[in-house]
Amino acid sequence: MALKEFYTTREIAELLGFSTMRSVFLRAEREHWQARERIGRGGGKEWLVSSMPEETRVTIRTAEEKQALAVCSAPPAQFSALSPMTTTAIMDDRRRYKALARADLVRQYLAWQRKYGATRVQKNEFIMAYGAGAWPKLLEEVGPVSWQTLERWKLEQERAGSVLALADKRGVTHKGKTMLTEEHKRVILGHILNPNGPNVNQCVREVQKKFKVLEISIPSEPTIRRFVRRYMEECFDEWTLFREGKKAWNDKCAISLLRDWNLVGVGDVVIADGHTLNFETLNPATGKPTRMTIVLFYDGASNCPLGWEIMPSENVDSISAAFRRTCIMLGKFPRVVYLDNGRAFRAKYFKGCADFEQAGFLGLYRDLGCSVIHAWPYHGQSKPIERFFGTFNDMEVWMPSYTGNDIAHKPARMKRGEDLHRQLYDKLGGRPLTLEETHTQVARWFVDYANRPQHRTHLHGRTPGDVFMEGRGAGLTQQDMEKLALFMMQKEVRTITKDGIKVNGRLYWHETLYSRRHPVLVRYDEYFSPYSVLVYTLDGEPLCEAKDREHYRIASGLHPAARILGTAEQQEELRAGIELKKGLEKSSSALMRGILQASVLPETQARMAALKTETTELLPEEPKIAKVLRLSAPKATPEEEAALTAAKEQARAELDAAPSYTPSDLMRWKDSQERYAYLFGVKFEQKLELVPADEAWMTAYEATPEFERYLKNRYAALREMYEQNACSA
Repeated sequence: MALKEFYTTREIAELLGFSTMRSVFLRAEREHWQARERIGRGGGKEWLVSSMPEETRVTIRTAEEKQALAVCSAPPAQFSALSPMTTTAIMDDRRRYKALARADLVRQYLAWQRKYGATRVQKNEFIMAYGAGAWPKLLEEVGPVSWQTLERWKLEQERAGSVLALADKRGVTHKGKTMLTEEHKRVILGHILNPNGPNVNQCVREVQKKFKVLEISIPSEPTIRRFVRRYMEECFDEWTLFREGKKAWNDKCAISLLRDWNLVGVGDVVIADGHTLNFETLNPATGKPTRMTIVLFYDGASNCPLGWEIMPSENVDSISAAFRRTCIMLGKFPRVVYLDNGRAFRAKYFKGCADFEQAGFLGLYRDLGCSVIHAWPYHGQSKPIERFFGTFNDMEVWMPSYTGNDIAHKPARMKRGEDLHRQLYDKLGGRPLTLEETHTQVARWFVDYANRPQHRTHLHGRTPGDVFMEGRGAGLTQQDMEKLALFMMQKEVRTITKDGIKVNGRLYWHETLYSRRHPVLVRYDEYFSPYSVLVYTLDGEPLCEAKDREHYRIASGLHPAARILGTAEQQEELRAGIELKKGLEKSSSALMRGILQASVLPETQARMAALKTETTELLPEEPKIAKVLRLSAPKATPEEEAALTAAKEQARAELDAAPSYTPSDLMRWKDSQERYAYLFGVKFEQKLELVPADEAWMTAYEATPEFERYLKNRYAALREMYEQNACSA
């Protein structure tokens, strides 16, 4: 609202709340207001607003807006004509009950007068009886009153013709109205809806500064707070989306899609997800306490936990093991597998590889006849198992190494400055659980949960275990078990070398691989069958089951001087290795002789005979001088010819045995990292076989703390890239 240029003394007094005109003159003198003579009846002065300080101008503007609001929202002259808005406002439960209690008290008051009279003495007698507890419920609801108040209530009820006249009307007249303009609201919302989420106190200070700069009236702090609170209540979706984000909006505002699990049977839909345990377990690999991850498959129809696995992190191996147990528990393969949208569940191992489609190696679940549904990202409502993991905290909280399910619920020993609780924890024998103890506690709680009746779910008082057993399958056949074991194996493409196939740092060998040098498909399960792999061609044709050379002592781990320093067992291993190598040599030689006699020799003899005939016919007669020179050349002795032949064979053998790169020990290096980078490029980029000394050095360096801390992740990614390129080549 714009200010007038001049105000009279009376107007200034009303706006500033002065009781006398003298107060206006005193303030004008103190603040040096400018004035002019008032034209018209009564005379006096008119004060120039622009000469007033800013604080005074803001006060006058605020007072004018309040007056305007009071005029616009003035209540009707007669309460009998209640507006719909007013009726709705006063008819909330609390006001309605109190109005009814007041009406009952008035009826008791009138009944007393009819019985004892309406004199002043009897009116006081009624008030004394009422205060003494003659009507305790009414006294509790209405409270102490005078007979004059009862008389007033009687008249109000008679005039209105309704008990609503007795309702508490405080806050009704201006309910829902505000002095805030659209500009006020715009500025307030611009601050309060900031994505940084400032609190109301911070916003109040900033918006008042903004109003001062804009030279508009400055609302009081309660007014701003009421507007913010009302906006949050009536526009909660906008409030949440702006201040907390889309996930919070989905959790707090979006309608839930409620599923009816009575429409599916046991095993029709299984839900899988990973959960980080809220207590510490000793990692068997490192010996350090860590929060393990449990991967669980959960039956939607029975609410029964199925197969599960605990590992340091959610990965393909744990999912594979958990799904295997799920199928065995169900006694059949699930029809639908409902998976989390995590990276491990999206792994290529489960989705299939384009390079294998020609061989029939598709996705795991599709191979087993299961359809797959992936949950929406950041939508916990789409995964019923999330609710189960919330209940799972009932077990976690009793573990001695409990860490809390969020920052706000950490145990006291994990908070800063809680030395007493840490000492108490040590004194009571608190420690991380072993992996075996963790498995035991989890399994025990799962059994207890499966035998616990559920009254608030679709089970209607039945236990998950009972419902599960009613719908469980007849059991997997031997063929199903073999199929499950086969398809649960991981798949990789490897190239055959003279020492076999290398998978996860192990060499696997079989006689079938001896004569082959080409990429093959390797299937393996490093947990259930770590010492053997199944080898297929890229066309899906099975080749063999290769064995771990180290585990089965296949020409591996031999004593360097077994004949002299080794034990009898070591000497036997050396003998077996030499026998294997000579056997391969004999086999290759026999095969070569057979092919030589059958194919190569006849063909070669025929070609040589034809060549001799053609040379004799086509070449001119040699000059005599050539014959003389050739005849005059000295003829080598048999010993010399034999020595020459041996030297040629030795040179050829050395040439064949020499690597196609320069070994690292023949070069100078700045540091070990530079040497490793060179050997890594030779092995994985150039696809060359390292000499034994370089291979041993790489293996030893990969076990050092320097490699684990600074280089392991980078070279693991490079190795994966080279292997993928090899697959797609």
